[in-house]
Amino acid sequence: MTECKICGSKKANRKAKIEGAILTVCEECVRFGQEVKPPEVKTVKKYVPKIEEPREILKPNFNEIIRNSREKMKLKQEDLAKKINEKSSTIKRIEEGWEPPSKLIRKLEKFFNIKLTEKPEEKTLKTKADKKKLTIGDIIEIR
Repeated sequence: MTECKICGSKKANRKAKIEGAILTVCEECVRFGQEVKPPEVKTVKKYVPKIEEPREILKPNFNEIIRNSREKMKLKQEDLAKKINEKSSTIKRIEEGWEPPSKLIRKLEKFFNIKLTEKPEEKTLKTKADKKKLTIGDIIEIR
């Protein structure tokens, strides 16, 4: 504890603005001025983007599936584009292998009544039954 600048008491634990000066004073002497509270320190949270594993991934041969479905219906790229309200250049790029946004994938799946996405394979961790504690060797893959 420090000493009060007004009365000399050893219980000075507050700050007050008295006649323009900020002084360390005791509880009784705070009434001679206006109590100054320390500024609140706000911690800035670091933005960490959440990385979500995709629930479904696009099939590797999605462009061939779309092209074959379009050809089965005997449609040109321009006709398909008009029917699903997209540009013909977008359809051309998709058939060349450009990965479309998920909204367009859903639109194509609905139009052709096909499935262009699949669930990713589940990764399982290998566990060793004979060990009771986890070691660094269990975590690190050795090349």
